[in-house]
Amino acid sequence: MKAAPIRPPWIIAHRGARDEAPENTCSAFERALTYPIHGIELDVQMSRDGGMVIHHDWTLRRLSGDKRNLFEMDREELAALDWGGWFDPDFAGEPMPMLDEVLRRLGPRTRWMIEIKSHPAEQASGRIGRLTEKVLAVIDAHARAIGPDRLHVLSFDPEVLRHAARLAPQWRYVLNLPQRASDAGIMGNDKGTSHLWAVDQQIGKLSADLVQWAHGAGLKVFTYTCNTPRQVRKAMDLGVDAVITDRPGWLCRYFQRR
Repeated sequence: MKAAPIRPPWIIAHRGARDEAPENTCSAFERALTYPIHGIELDVQMSRDGGMVIHHDWTLRRLSGDKRNLFEMDREELAALDWGGWFDPDFAGEPMPMLDEVLRRLGPRTRWMIEIKSHPAEQASGRIGRLTEKVLAVIDAHARAIGPDRLHVLSFDPEVLRHAARLAPQWRYVLNLPQRASDAGIMGNDKGTSHLWAVDQQIGKLSADLVQWAHGAGLKVFTYTCNTPRQVRKAMDLGVDAVITDRPGWLCRYFQRR
């Protein structure tokens, strides 16, 4: 059964309004929510002592110059950092963003695309499984307030999504497709995608064949990261269901003009 495309496509703010505020912070999420977006994407990693910290990079280099991996640091160390001053002095003193806090504070206001980051070292240690389970527990705790169909779990790691789907098949799972991987691998594996709700492909690699296959398999199609008119036109022409952008304000205005 084919999935009917969402029209118009969802506008998903990539790490919040990261062109206007420090990415993956409450300031960036709140700025994104001033626009008529359809959802926010964020990244989750686990600190050494089990905290679910919202951060994209493996290291804290952009924040503080620290080259250590986030998962080598405790919450107390991370909480002492300034999470916004690196972007602009106006955001100096921005507090460490935690998944539970963000969903409690802002959750009911939009959809959430929660990407579980999967570092190779964390895969080998088994901590990724623990992180996945903790994320699912937080989602479950906030599902009633936010709405079950407004919570999505994303990852570039297929094993993360398989593990999550075994534990909690009720949530929506989105596979981020690695840029270096061939689309042929997933298009030839319908049975291996039965737990997925959508696939997410980089706009430069997005093809008509992938969109046609995904919709034919009952899957939605997301694409990242669309920040220019040319990229957005390609996404629209191919019939995607959601457009992920670093510039949510600009993209909302772009669609309004159309």
